Amino acid sequence: MKTENLSIKRVHHGHNIRDIRRGKGIKQESMADMVHLSQQTVSRYESAQVIDDEMLERFAKALDVSVEEIKTMEEEAGINIENVCENKTVNIGVQNFNSPINEIIELCNQKVELYERLLEVEKGKITWLEKILEQKK
Repeated sequence: MKTENLSIKRVHHGHNIRDIRRGKGIKQESMADMVHLSQQTVSRYESAQVIDDEMLERFAKALDVSVEEIKTMEEEAGINIENVCENKTVNIGVQNFNSPINEIIELCNQKVELYERLLEVEKGKITWLEKILEQKK
C-alpha cells in the first residue's frame, strides 16, 4: 500500500489579521477606527477562520498589506513566545513585518551601545580625577 504525505494548510484569516496588526503595534481600538467598526466587531473578525473578501479588503487596506497575504499566511503551530511587557502571546512565523521580538532585540542593542558610551565617559572621569590627585601630591 502506497502512502502519500499530505500537507494541510492552516490558514485562519482572523488570526492572520490579528498577527499582522500586533506585529505593526496597532491596538484593536485603533484598528476598529481604521476600518470603521467597533472594537468588539474587530475582535469577532479576528476570531473568524474565514472572512469575506469585502472585509478582508478593508483590513488589508488599513494594515497596508495585500488581501492575498492575509488569505495565504499560514499559522505556525506551537511556536509562541510570551511578551511579558504586555502580557500577551505573540505568534512567531515567517512574515514580512517587524515582529515585536525584532524590536526588542534592536532596543537591547541600543541599550548596550548607550551603556558602552557611558562607561567610556566614566573611564575618562576616573583618568581626569587620577591626574588631579597626582598633581596635589
